[in-house]
Parts: sequence; structure tokens; C-alpha cells
Amino acid sequence: MRIINFDEKSREMVLKIEDEDDLWLLHNIIDRDDEVYARTTREINMGNKSVRKSMYIGIKVNKVEFQPFTNRLRIHGTIIYHPEKYEEYGFLGSHHTINVKVSDEIKIKKSKWQKYIINQIERSCGKSEKVLIISIDDEEVAAGILRSYGLEIIFEMQLKIPGKREAEAREEKVDKELREISKKVMEIIERRDIEILVISGISYMREKLTEKILEDIKGLKKKPKIISEDTSNGGVRGLYETIKRESITKALEKIKMIEDNKIMGEYLQILIKEPSMAIYGLNDVYNASKIGIIKTLLILNRKLKTYDEEREKLEEVIGNVEKYNGEIRIISDESEAGRELNSIGGIAAILRYKMETPLKNVNTNIKS
Repeated sequence: MRIINFDEKSREMVLKIEDEDDLWLLHNIIDRDDEVYARTTREINMGNKSVRKSMYIGIKVNKVEFQPFTNRLRIHGTIIYHPEKYEEYGFLGSHHTINVKVSDEIKIKKSKWQKYIINQIERSCGKSEKVLIISIDDEEVAAGILRSYGLEIIFEMQLKIPGKREAEAREEKVDKELREISKKVMEIIERRDIEILVISGISYMREKLTEKILEDIKGLKKKPKIISEDTSNGGVRGLYETIKRESITKALEKIKMIEDNKIMGEYLQILIKEPSMAIYGLNDVYNASKIGIIKTLLILNRKLKTYDEEREKLEEVIGNVEKYNGEIRIISDESEAGRELNSIGGIAAILRYKMETPLKNVNTNIKS
């Protein structure tokens, strides 16, 4: 994401979309009744035919839709601005959908830009590293790309490798499977412009695959950094095991999903070891926010897309946390951290110090 211009007086921000993860961020920060302006296409009836014309249109937002891992963001609303030359077509007040893609520029106007939203945008500025993880054992292999909001599974394969008693047939089959896997990996590296490749899994298969990839990667113009990590599983389970390993979290600490997993892990540890310093549920979080003792607020992103009394209370919580300089983290419901947060109601907080009256019904049996 790149901020092209931010006018605090008019409350307008112009943004350049630089990668797919920016679309997920826009989905979270664009709200109902915001104004969004962008170049789009609109169908015009011209006598006995209709044509689509490219034009700059502004809409008042009604709904925002994002489909994870498809790179599609759709902003629905009613037209509040269009070029004067199209005035005869009566577009004003009619429904329109702006489809946003990478490389687009959009202008967003809000009634108020909250500090946590600006912080999220600023944090996303600059190119993020593209990471591919592949995890393998004797039975399966899977590859996934780390996105800011989750792990995109690229492929899964079952490996039908003969037992160790059939040594010759086993080696032949392993070699054949590794050649196929490495070929897939090379294609992904080039097509997705991968900068870091993490190879994980049980020792023997991981080492053999690493050797094959190192051999094939010599033919690439742009070579990614390679990290190797031993895990007890391969396949999709191995991918999720990999991103929890301390060595990987340190190497990839600037990637949002890794940051989210880390902060959620810290929260769960505090909840288990010192439950009076970690709370969850809107009511308890609301009460803590009013007295300014929230150090870190964790909110599931889908909570920001509700429009009811709960949302009003949540907005007040966010305002209180900002007032007392607490940190606000928006956690994707597509990530493992998001699934853990969802299991406790979608909102939680780490406190600066204990509340005077201990909160009741805190469940300390949650596993980290």
C-alpha cells in the first residue's frame, strides 16, 4: 500500500494498491457510509445498443465484499459523483459496484479517520516479502503462500512411496516424486515472485527435497532465500506446524500473519498463567477500556463489519483504547490466530495491570 495523499481537513486519503494483501486491508478499513472514488466502468444505453465506458465515479458505500485468495474486492454503493458529460444518463443515486485490483488508485473519504486505521495503513506501506512454505513427509506434501491474513494453500499431493524393505523401488519412487515437486515449486517461485522459500518436514524427505530444489534453483534468474526447518509432520499439518516454530517466527517476524500468531500466542499464555491480566468478551473488554488499562486489544476483522448495538459498543472500546494509547490489532478470521480468537468471542485484551475487581468466568483451560 502507498499513501499518495492524505488531507486531514477534507478527511480524504488517496491510496495506491500495490499487492493482493492490500485488498484485504481495504476490506477492513472501508466502512458503510464512507465515500470511495475510483476509475471504473459503467454501462451506458445508446439507442439500440449499450456500451461500457471507463469513467471516474464516486459512491457512498453500502457494502464491501472480499473473497480471500482470489484477489477480488468489490465495493457496493450508490453513485454520488460522475463526470458532468454523463449527467444526461441520470447515474446519481443509482447502484454501482467498484471492483478494485492491484495497481489501482482509490480515494476514501471518512467522517472520521481513527488512529488505528491510519496505523494499519502506515504499517502496510512498503513491499512485503513473498514467502512460500513447502512441507513434506513420507506420505504427503503441501505448499502454501503466507499472506497477511492467512495461509493460501497452493497444492497438496499424496505420496505413494514403497516401504523401506523395497529399497531400490523406494529410492526410484522418491526421486520421481521429488522431481515433480521441485518442478511445481520452480513454477510457483517464478509466477509468484517468491523471495523466501521455507522447506520443512521430517529429516530424510526434507533433506532430499532441499537437495533437489537447490539443484533446480540454479536455473532461475531470481533466486529466493531458502530456510530449512525440521518438523514432525508434512502436508498441510506440517505447514501450520512450521509457522509456529520459533526459528521461523523470528525469520519472518515482519509478516502480519506471523505477528498475529505471535501476539495471540502471548495472549493465551497470559490467560493461562495470569488470568487476571488477560480478558475476553465484549462486556469485560468494554469495562476495562473505560478505565484505560488495556495494553493490547485484539479484534477479529469480521467484528468490524457488523452494524448493530454491539458495533457501537466496539467503536467506543476502540476510542477508549486509542485515548489511553493502547495497541489495537485486527486479526484475520482466515488465520489460525483468528480461529483461536473467534473461539473466545472475537474480542480480547491484554491488560497493563490487574483490574481491582477480578473478572469472573475466565476459562484457563484454553490451549495455546
